[in-house]
Amino acid sequence: MKYAGFSLLFLLLGTLIYCTCRQDVIFLLPLQGSELLEAIKIDIHYNGNPLIYFFLFCLPDALWYLALLLLQLAFFEKGVLNIILFFLAMALPFLLEALQYFGVILGTADVYDVIFYSLILIVFLLWHRKLRFLLFK
Repeated sequence: MKYAGFSLLFLLLGTLIYCTCRQDVIFLLPLQGSELLEAIKIDIHYNGNPLIYFFLFCLPDALWYLALLLLQLAFFEKGVLNIILFFLAMALPFLLEALQYFGVILGTADVYDVIFYSLILIVFLLWHRKLRFLLFK
């Protein structure tokens, strides 16, 4: 269950960045213009600064991806369906970026997101060698 706790933490951190700094995202549309969002809004303009760009645009997505991977560990058991679901979870952000790139879904495909997703996936797989061996037996 420790994985589920960390997953929730990373999900909340990513959501906090969206709620305070990027309120134009689709899941916040129902709350657009609300007093709550206005009260917590932080105006940050990146003006080409790569660190601020990373904080605003890459970090929340990266935290959500890490949360997704950790949540998979919380429920992972050996079995074909679980392995398929795990591989789908690993591929999901890459698939979404590709669909955005080709205009199939709304969004802005971002090569930096793909880079950070790749880094997270590599570190995750290296960190959790036991899982790697279970998946590739």
